[in-house]
Amino acid sequence: MQPSASYSERDTQKHLLGCWALAVLGAMPFAIQPFFLGALGSEFSLKPDQLGLLAAADILGIVIASFSGVWWAKRFAFARLVKIAAITMTMGYLALIFADNFLEVFWIRVVSGLLGHGIAFSLGTAFLCRTRYPDRAIAISVITQISFSAALLWFLPKILAATDIPTVLFCLSVVILCVLPLILLIEPSATPRSPSGKAHSYALLGWLLIALVCYQLGLSAIWAFIEAIGSARLFSLEETGLMLAIILPLSMTGSLLAGTLNLRWGRTLPVVLATVAATASLLALVQSQAPIFFALAFLMHQIAWNFGIGYVYGAVAEISDGSGAEILAPGSQSVGTALGPILAGILAVNLSMDAVIWVSISGMIVGSTILFFTRAAHSPRS
Repeated sequence: MQPSASYSERDTQKHLLGCWALAVLGAMPFAIQPFFLGALGSEFSLKPDQLGLLAAADILGIVIASFSGVWWAKRFAFARLVKIAAITMTMGYLALIFADNFLEVFWIRVVSGLLGHGIAFSLGTAFLCRTRYPDRAIAISVITQISFSAALLWFLPKILAATDIPTVLFCLSVVILCVLPLILLIEPSATPRSPSGKAHSYALLGWLLIALVCYQLGLSAIWAFIEAIGSARLFSLEETGLMLAIILPLSMTGSLLAGTLNLRWGRTLPVVLATVAATASLLALVQSQAPIFFALAFLMHQIAWNFGIGYVYGAVAEISDGSGAEILAPGSQSVGTALGPILAGILAVNLSMDAVIWVSISGMIVGSTILFFTRAAHSPRS
């Protein structure tokens, strides 16, 4: 993962496309989580706390893969890592066809996350953090993930309604195999972003990784239980799936705005504005009983969160400065992805389903606060 002198602008576009495809496959468990948890919950009669643990299963593997990435990324060939990830991701869904209980499902997803989605998401996102404009690259990556998620959330409920869970799992394996050819466009030696010579602070990097964890909580808690919250308001699984399929493409406007704006407002102000907007939206959502107002409130939250996430990653990339530490960012985001459903599940069991909203609000506020107090260190380069 060292810079290549022969790296052309045309190759840059191909490289980015491959990185986005790899990140999409890595984020696949999170992309289909509302439907996936709802379907498996019905299949195995799972309780809210079990759903929270299952939501964290894939993510636990991704966390371990990312945090150990500073070791394995330098010791194994890129092609071999992709092969391991592809086989594990594919078999991870097929193996669920033969699972009989919650524990089997849980450990299958942990292994799939560790050797499959974890490798894919860590490599894809780390490469994007090393590009010339990491904030924009991550913003566009969010757009590709949302598009992928919207397509799956549109078709998977229809497939399940017409067939059964094994057919859905088989289709997910086929989807992975169809996306794999795009990954061949990645040039492992391509890292056009050059170090700026800034002092490297591990303490500061640690704080920004914590900010990424907290900001991700703002999405993961509500995302994992949006179907359950809808069910508490008597929305059917198909209605919620349709709502998400419509909301997700529209929510890309947040990432599109961030990609267009880039660094004109710096990194801190966009995240603060996103947090304010997301908090207001979630407070409106908890009061919403009608499907239309519920959907509008969730849409505004998604737009706001998508607007800010690229800037949080950009701050981490700025401090990492191409040192290799940026591979820790996907793991940090995944810690937030795992903690969100766990905390939300505990609160849902002991309080009410609407309590998960406060996990999301608290996470975004803490994340943006850390970014605000460290703003001088990760200000955009001239």
